[in-house]
Amino acid sequence: MSALIARRYYVRGCDELRRGELDDACQDLQAAIQLIPGYYEARIAYATALLRLKDPPRAAQTLRAGLHYNTSGPGRGMLLRALGDALVSAGDFPGAEQAFAETTAVSASDSADLHDRLARLRARTGRFPEAFSELLAAARLTR
Repeated sequence: MSALIARRYYVRGCDELRRGELDDACQDLQAAIQLIPGYYEARIAYATALLRLKDPPRAAQTLRAGLHYNTSGPGRGMLLRALGDALVSAGDFPGAEQAFAETTAVSASDSADLHDRLARLRARTGRFPEAFSELLAAARLTR
């Protein structure tokens, strides 16, 4: 029963997020997470709303908490990728790189999108040869 209610909060929160109703989205997505703490989709949506509200520290905290409930599987990889994005927004480039690196360790398949994220991060930190290598890896995967 609580899964059904959490799903309703999640769907409503995502709709509000799409419409730009960020405060309402946060309330509904937070309610979904309270009902099911391991609901990684709701955590990612909630973190997205927090990022749009210019609160990267709370977004990162929300995603890190989700990692405790998602110790393996696709949910963990998605949380780590979102955490990397939140940490980039917060200016924590070493933390973002660590999250992205853990994403590659958790994810069974290589992702051009992840290589693109790493390339952008490494370029932002002045590591251009590494950024170029990541872009080449992304290009090989999109052929």
